[in-house]
Amino acid sequence: MKNVVLIFFMLFSSLSYSQSKIDSILNILDKEIINRKVYYAERENRIKELKISLSNINSDSEKFSLNNKIYDEYKSYQYDSAYTYAIKTKLLAKKLNDPELQIIANCNLLFCFMSSGLFKEAVDIVNTTNINSASDKLKSNYYSECARLYSDLINNNNTEPYRTEYQNKSIEYCDSALIYLDPNSYEYHNISSLKNIHLSTKKKITIYTHLIKSFKTDDHQLAINTAHLGNLYMSKDDDENAIYYMALSAISDIRSATTETTSKTTLARYLYKKGKIKEASQYIQISLEEANFYNARHRKMDVNSILPIIEKERLNIIEEQRNNISMSLIIVSILSVLFLTSSIINYKQNKKLKEAKQLIQNHLNELSTFNNKLKESNDIKDQYIIESLYGKSEYLDKTEILFRNLDNKLKARQYNDIYKLQLEYNLKSERENMYSSFDNTFLKLFPTFLEEYNKLFPDSKRIHLDNNTLTPELRIFALIRLGINDNERIAKFLNFSVNTIYTYKAKIKNKSIVPKEEFEYRIMQIKKN
Repeated sequence: MKNVVLIFFMLFSSLSYSQSKIDSILNILDKEIINRKVYYAERENRIKELKISLSNINSDSEKFSLNNKIYDEYKSYQYDSAYTYAIKTKLLAKKLNDPELQIIANCNLLFCFMSSGLFKEAVDIVNTTNINSASDKLKSNYYSECARLYSDLINNNNTEPYRTEYQNKSIEYCDSALIYLDPNSYEYHNISSLKNIHLSTKKKITIYTHLIKSFKTDDHQLAINTAHLGNLYMSKDDDENAIYYMALSAISDIRSATTETTSKTTLARYLYKKGKIKEASQYIQISLEEANFYNARHRKMDVNSILPIIEKERLNIIEEQRNNISMSLIIVSILSVLFLTSSIINYKQNKKLKEAKQLIQNHLNELSTFNNKLKESNDIKDQYIIESLYGKSEYLDKTEILFRNLDNKLKARQYNDIYKLQLEYNLKSERENMYSSFDNTFLKLFPTFLEEYNKLFPDSKRIHLDNNTLTPELRIFALIRLGINDNERIAKFLNFSVNTIYTYKAKIKNKSIVPKEEFEYRIMQIKKN
């Protein structure tokens, strides 16, 4: 079991690394595609400077040299211009009657015809070019171009008997080129790799990998060699290396401002095969743009052979996505309606629940208020019951003494002293004592009554008490605060007439700073201690 888990972990890690490697190189390619105009501008600036230099010279040999340099800039960048300057080099070489320059001009035309797919014209150039008097370097260049011509012809027509004929021709020209090349040079190993057409895929991969690692190459050379590696790995279905090296080739083509290229087309074709339609569509569109810019007929045909297939698949995916989106919108709409309905129901239920809670809370508040009033009333009653018991007890004691003295006087027939007893028992004083007891008890229960009462009047009308004795007006509203609202009961307690009570109340309310109808309500709001 441990071994199975280990193998699974190693496989998962390998797949993750592979995908990361592919994503990384494709991200770089995408960035370079965005920046490709920068590389094109650099090449255009070099061409512009060469053309300026060309306009300032009169020597035909110097003109040939500059036209040849301009051709070199155009040959992998734009076919029409490259062909124009190849013809100019041909005419100048003929004018100068220089066999060496004429071979160079023929090599230029040979490359133009190969890169544009004009293979018959290219073969005609080969058949009409005499290089016996050429230098070794020129011979190696010429034979190398011939070897590539027949290698391209194999790719163009892979049927027998042409395939074998083209292979033999390509190998023959490779052997001729190798004679004139330095065995330690990049060019030598490059032509050797082209010659080894019969080797196995594994050996070819080794050769091209060695070629990249062992020699310092420019971007254009790197693009060619990594394209070979990409094609070799594609034949092995090694997705990671196939995509990596073909993408690296495409990146190098962009950096060298090369539009005569097949790397993006090949990459798009392979990605399409692997189901990566979005990336395949992007790269095939760039390939078509470059093929049109370079204006190579066979490159356009190659791109257009796969472009409609990729685009059709992309449109199918878009249509499927559109259908999925439509279905998703329908589902979302249904869910939205259900959610809205549910929300409305919940809202109504919550509203009813909230109203019920509020009703319950109102009842609780009313009950609490009632309980507070009941407690307050009970406290007041308790206090006044106690005071009343003390008062009545004292009153009974006085009455008992009065009746005892009266009985003694009657028995002793001291009738004159009976009148004196009446004078000793002062009812007015007893009433004052009752009011004093009431005042003290009330102010104990409502110690802030006077302060709150005064707030209902302007400063000039406020009352100040001496010895905590309430005025008759204050007693009226003290009784009202105790819950006694009947004017007749108030009048009886204070020993006033009912009209006097009305007069006192009206007089007090007229002095107040609050509306008359609110006055008694404000009195009732005064808190008990």
